[in-house]
Amino acid sequence: MIGLILSQVILFIAAGLFGFAAGWRIFAMVAAARVREAERETDELRRHLTDAQVRRARGS
Repeated sequence: MIGLILSQVILFIAAGLFGFAAGWRIFAMVAAARVREAERETDELRRHLTDAQVRRARGS
């Protein structure tokens, strides 16, 4: 009887660890995608700013 309860506890702990690891991996992937999107947006804004500065300098 104790062995049955112990095996259930071990399975519950293993399932919890597996769920935590899977959730952490998904969180890390989403965070990396967010960082890539932010970097892409920053590069685009810098390019637009440079173009605007060039147009302004040519107009002066």
